This record gives sequence, structure tokens and C-alpha cells, in this order.
Amino acid sequence: MKAIKKIWSFILFDTYGNIALASFLICIASGVILAIPYDVMNAYDSINLLVITNLPGVVFRNMHYWSAQFFLIFTLLHTWEHIRLKSAKETGTGIWFRLILSILFVFYVMLSGFILKADADSLQARRILETLLLDIPLLGTSLNQFIFGKSEDLLLTYVHHIATATIFLIYIIYEHAGILWSKRSTFLIVLALLTFFSFFVQAPLHDGINPVLKGPWYFVGLQEVLHWMSQPGWIWTGILVFLTILFIMKYFSDKNHKFFVRIILFLSAIYLGLTIIGFYFRGENWKWETPWDNQNTSSVSLRVGFQKVNTRFNHLTSLDIPQIKGKRETCMNCHTAVSGFSPAHDPMAIGCTSCHLGDPFAWEKDEAHKNMILIPGNLGTAQLSCGTNQCHPEIPGRLNSSLMTTNSGIVSVNRFVFREVDSPDEFSHIKEIGHSAADKHLHDLCAKCHLGNEKTETGPIDQLSSGGGCIACHLNYTEQSANQHLAYISGKKAEYLLPSIHPSLDLKITNDHCFGCHSGSGRISTNYEGWHETLFDESEVSGKEGYRILQDKRVFKFIAADVHHTAGLDCIDCHNSYEVMGDGNIYLHKEHAVKIRCEDCHFDDEPNTLTYAQLDAESKKIFDLRKFAHAEKKMIIGSESGIALINTYLENDSAFLVGKNTGKIHPLNPPTSVCTKDHAHESLTCSSCHTAWAPQCIGCHNEFDKTTRGFDLLDNKFFTGEWVEFVGTFLADQPTLGVREGINKKTEPAIPGMILTIDKTSFDSTDESMIFHRLYAPAAPHTTNIKGRTCKSCHNNPLAIGYGRGELNYEINERTGQWKFTPEFAPNKYDGLPEDAWIEFLQEAHNVNSTRTDFRPFTIEEQKQILTVGACLTCHEENSETMNKSLDEEFSNYLQKLSDKCILPNW
Repeated sequence: MKAIKKIWSFILFDTYGNIALASFLICIASGVILAIPYDVMNAYDSINLLVITNLPGVVFRNMHYWSAQFFLIFTLLHTWEHIRLKSAKETGTGIWFRLILSILFVFYVMLSGFILKADADSLQARRILETLLLDIPLLGTSLNQFIFGKSEDLLLTYVHHIATATIFLIYIIYEHAGILWSKRSTFLIVLALLTFFSFFVQAPLHDGINPVLKGPWYFVGLQEVLHWMSQPGWIWTGILVFLTILFIMKYFSDKNHKFFVRIILFLSAIYLGLTIIGFYFRGENWKWETPWDNQNTSSVSLRVGFQKVNTRFNHLTSLDIPQIKGKRETCMNCHTAVSGFSPAHDPMAIGCTSCHLGDPFAWEKDEAHKNMILIPGNLGTAQLSCGTNQCHPEIPGRLNSSLMTTNSGIVSVNRFVFREVDSPDEFSHIKEIGHSAADKHLHDLCAKCHLGNEKTETGPIDQLSSGGGCIACHLNYTEQSANQHLAYISGKKAEYLLPSIHPSLDLKITNDHCFGCHSGSGRISTNYEGWHETLFDESEVSGKEGYRILQDKRVFKFIAADVHHTAGLDCIDCHNSYEVMGDGNIYLHKEHAVKIRCEDCHFDDEPNTLTYAQLDAESKKIFDLRKFAHAEKKMIIGSESGIALINTYLENDSAFLVGKNTGKIHPLNPPTSVCTKDHAHESLTCSSCHTAWAPQCIGCHNEFDKTTRGFDLLDNKFFTGEWVEFVGTFLADQPTLGVREGINKKTEPAIPGMILTIDKTSFDSTDESMIFHRLYAPAAPHTTNIKGRTCKSCHNNPLAIGYGRGELNYEINERTGQWKFTPEFAPNKYDGLPEDAWIEFLQEAHNVNSTRTDFRPFTIEEQKQILTVGACLTCHEENSETMNKSLDEEFSNYLQKLSDKCILPNW
């Protein structure tokens, strides 16, 4: 009890000066001890070795840090004590001047100690201070050389820290107090407190673990000020004015003294506020970030005090601890003989903690794995691993704004069909959806397929994979590493059976990486490989050829593969990094983000090109990593993107494409004369003719079942009550065609995206809505064939025009021609149109009928033009002289030259 009372009395009544002096003495003593293992010529590594191999050194390093903090804080409080009590009036002018000057020395000795850590934080602090010094007129360069020297080493900083500044402070303390030793009781209590702190509270020394660079806490407020100042050099004026006011306050009257005391309090409060903001609310690249949102909690764990020391590593020396990028890491001393890494991500090149964080200086498993990221690359933590300034700093921002992360079109169209927004073109973000009927529908059925969805389980990418940020595309397991991983997680694991083959992070992005997300909705991945979804059950097709059962038990039937897939091309052979990872722009729908065009490879005129030297930095880096051999040849520039197709090149008037994964060289053939010989079809996109088939779903129904046990795909948890979708019919045929409005009006494939009903009453009993939609969507089915569709498949095909399946016949009675259509599907009870139709036969579309505001079915005039050609095709062969001549001039003029035998439709 006496000891407690004495400590309490000390806290309440001892002077700040005594506490500051005791802290200063302890700081000097611990600093002398630390100087023994410290190597100023190899500063960072010597500190690493101390932290890893020298437990007493860790204690003294902690003590040096805490005593320095005590010294700074209580020196400032002691200065404030002098100002508040007006004791400066009793102090000599020279002594008071040197005391004011010593404030700069106190901050310098603190900052120089921080710089001597030589980690990333320290280097940044040094750069800032050097820049500020050089901004001082006339004296700046000389002062900078005096403080730091002409070289980049730390020798002069070290000399000033342990000698120049320290000796000056000793002199000032003795001149001011007349003693160099604090009261014994004060010293012992401070020593006891600092010893306790040193053993049980790890000093926040960072040591290069936290990727967000920040200076020491007392410097962070200044960094905030500097960030917002257009002329940072003016900070010296502010400091000079502040110190001048402190000096002349000894001459102020009582009234003026009180006024300036309030000003000092006010400025101190502002600086404290800026310090708190800078330290707790600033993330990387000066972004606003709250402490509870900041997932970067990495710090060096404490390996002192009563913690058990692992003697298994006592025999190791500095030669046994790998040095990676100038930093020691103990990770590989446990995870020995691990292979499988790509060269760019080998631990001997970038270490383990650059991806997984944790504590690289710890021996014990629990300490080393503290705050570790088991699965790096998830967008929530990507800025701490993949996206740090040392790795790929620009990528997380691009990914977060990319359409594969925002899912803007999916969200806005879904809300549109639920009649919760007026337009499908509103920007939305999947992470920000609520729990309205539309958003709950997304939670239940659609929300897993976005890059921001967190990957929570280790293991290879498979058909059910989705999300994962960077590793959604870049993670690759070999068969052996996958088997090791399966054995490890299945319960056969032990410390000595850790997987020895690490999955690779590389550029081998296969179609399997895309499959998990792109085999749903538009089913591009399955289409590309030739598979069409059916309503069969697994048991109905088991053992039958031509069918495929996916991991989620959906059954697919083989129709016809895309010609590019047959040739061995992967998704990434066409879609580059700026499409896949985003280009930094916000897009509403997928067709806005995808910039590759068929004409980029299959060109008629001379394409735009550039050379290797003209590539942007990202394209050049990927080119080098893929070790392409055509650096001396010209590469094609994407007509829409303006980005080089780095796996293409021109040679001897021919063009070639190199498979990014296979290395196979594919000739790029120009379009045939059929595609380019006339202007009658120049408004058609390539896919309008060359799409072999497209998936089509009709007659779907959505209702909410309040009793069903479901899984929230966004929040990743089970719940009761979910939307259930009942599929009508899956079909696979050549697509319907529609018109994309714009500067260059184009005809594109269209599929019935939403011929469906939504029972909103099942979700909300107060809502009496039964919603019906007949909405088609623009499509890129990825089922390209070489030959292309026939003339009749457009002009004489009711499905292509938008009427749906059925019999479309041209009948002539008494020299009068008339088209007649008999639908295959019965009329829908809600709008009277055939179930698979987009528009009524030879009628204008009046209602909203598309998932896009700029995409529509054919107008009645366009239908008439199409069917007029169709009437000709009922008699004339497609490649006949008559039909070929009709393409050579304006068709309306050509109709004036018809034979008397030709009977055109009577509209």
C-alpha cells in the first residue's frame, strides 16, 4: 500500500521537469546499450537481427523508445509549466533563449532516432525533413548537408543523435536546473514504470511491417499540415513565429500573457487534433480511413516478459535467417523447402510478409502468425498485400471501380425489373445494396459473382469459385499442391506435414478462372466451350454422351463450340488487363467496359500499330513476363481501347496472334468478301451474323418463400426466407437481332433476358404487385462460327426479327404478296404475345422492352425492309446473280427495276 501511495503521490505532485530528467537519463543509458549491436552502415538489418535474435536487446529497445516518449511529453509539459506560471520572467535572457532553442533539439533528437531505424517510415520522414530544409532560403542547402551530410548513409545523423544534440541537451539541462540527476525517488519510480512498459507493452516501432507509411506520432500532425500547404517551406516561418512568441512572452504584461497563453492552448489543441486525424484516420495515399475499417493491424509482437522462448532456434545465427529486400524474415526457418512459387512471387524475392503480413521477426507460431492474412488478394485487404506501394499500388483502385466488382448493370437492371428505379442505367454497387425486394433477390441468387466477394477458404479455383479479388484470376495449384492441400485440411495435418508446394501466383489465367462466375447468367463460359444448359436432372443423363454435369449439378448439352475455343484460344487472348482489372473508369454495363472488337484482329484495312518501345508500362511489364518473342515487330492497337494487343504482331503483310498461355501462333485472317463487299449490311456487328447459337430462357417465375432455408451470397450466412426462381424453358437457337442506338447505329444479337413474372406480394404482403416483363437484352454469346448465318436465317426467320418461333410464310394471291406468321408458342396471358416473342408480328413496339435504354427491337419500317428482302429470297437463291446485284446499289432503287414476275409484299 505504501508503494501505491508513493506512486500516486509522485503522479500528482512531482514536477514535470524531474520526470523528464529521469526519462532522459534512462534514455541515454538504454541508448548506450543499444549502440553495441547497432551497425550504422547496415542499420535496418542490424535492427532486424536484434529483434529476431536478441531478447535482452528487444527489452532495451523498448525501454529506449518509451523513455524517449516520456522525455518528450514531460519536457513539453514542463515548458508549458514555465509559460503558465510565468517563471520565464525570473530566468535570464540567454538561458531562456537557449531553453526555447532546445525545443528544436528535443524534436530533432526524437526525429533523428526515428530516422535511424532506416525502414520505409524512416526514409519517408528523412525525405520530408530534407525537402523542408532545402526550402529555407540561403541556408537550406548548408543546413541539410550539416544535418544529413552529402551521402545517403546515416553516419552523420547517428553522430548528431548520440553526440551533438544529446550534448547540447545535457548542457541546457545543467544550465537550467543546476543538476544532471533527478530525485532518487523520481528516478526509481520512472525506471520501474519504464521497465514494466518495456517488458509488457510493445513499442509501436512499426519496423516496416505496416504498409501504410506514417511518421512518429509527434510528426504526423506536421505531415497533415504539409499535405495541405501549397508551399511547404512556409512551415519554417510558422515555427519561427511560434518560438519567437514563446521567447518574448517573458516580457509581456499579465493581460497580454494570458491572451497568448490561450493562443498557445488553441494551437496545441489544433495540432493534437491533426495528429489524431493523421495517425488514426489517414490510410494509404492520403485516403480517409477510420480505425475500425482499417484492417491493417499488423505490428511487431512482443517477445519479452513472461512469454516462453522457443529454444529450438537458439542455435541459429544471422547467416541462417534469410534477408529479403533488405529485411530479415524468420518465416522460412519454419516453412523450409517450400516450392511452387512463380519467380516474381518467390519468398526469396519478396518475402512472405509482403503477401501474408504477420510478424517476420517472431519465432513462435502464434506470434509470427499474429494479424496474418491467410488469403491475400481479397479486395478488403489487397491494399495491404498485393496493392502496396512496393508491389501493384494502382491495381486495387482499378479493381474496386471495375464492373466485375461493382456489378452496376446487374444491380440497376434487377432494381429496374422490380420497379424500384425508373431506369436500368443508374450506377449501383453490389456492396451497397440493401434488403428491398430487388436487393434481397440479388442477395439470394446473384450476389456472389463479384470480385469483392471474399474468398474465405484456401484451395484451388473450381467451378463454384467466385470473388477473391486478385487471386480470383492469378491463383494456380498444381495437381501435387492441390493433393497436399486436400490432405492438410482434411485432418491429416501435423506441424511436419505442412504443404511443401505453395500455389503459384502468376499470369497463367485459364478459362477455369473465369468459369465460376461466367457460367451463370449469360453463360458465356459454357457457351464458349459449346455447352447449353438444360432442365434435365443428373440422373436422366448419367452415362450419356454429349452431356456434362457441373459441380453445382446443372446439366448441359453440347451444341457447338466457339471457333476460337476450338482453335485453342483462352479468354485472356482477347480480353486484356484493362478489361479484366478495369481501366479506372466507372461503367454502367458490360458492353461499355469491354473494348475488344472482332475487327481488331480480323481487319480489312491497315490497322493502327505501335512498337514495343511505345507500350504503356503495364503492357510492357506483361509482355516481358510472358517472354513474347516479337519485341521487334509492330503490334496492333485496339480500335476502341487504344491499348496495344500485345500478343499480336505483323510480319510480311500478315498478322498473327500468340496464345498467352499456350504460346501457339494463330494467323489472323481478314474478313471474307461477303462481309465487306457491300454497304447494305455495314450496320451489322460481326456477331450478328457469326453467332452460331445463343442461350434463351422464357417463362420464368420468381416468388419469395418465407419458410425456405437459404444462403445469403453477399453476407455469406444462412437465413430463413429466400427468393426462388422457377425456370420455364431453356432454348438454344440463333439469336434474335436488335438495334443499338447511338452515333453509329448497330444491329446486335439479342436474347430474352427477362420474359418473366415476379410475385412481389409473396415478399411484402402489403404490395399487391404481380410484375410481368418482356425484356430482351443485348448479348455477346461467344459462340462464333466461321461461316456465319444465311440470308434467310435473318430475312425469313421470325425468331431473328423478334416474332418468336413459328411458321413465317410469304403467300401470293392474285399478284398480291402477304406475309403470314403462325407462332409456335401460345400467347402469354399478360400481354398476348407468344411466350418467346419480343414484338408482335408487323407491329410497332410500344412498351419498355429492353434491359437497356439504347437497345430496341426493329421498328415496323425496319421489319418491312427485312421482309421485303425475305420475299425476294422465297424465289431467288441467296448467292444468285439477282441477290448479289441487289447489294451493289441502293436497294430501294434496285426495286424499281424488278421484273413483272416479282411480287412484293402489299403492306
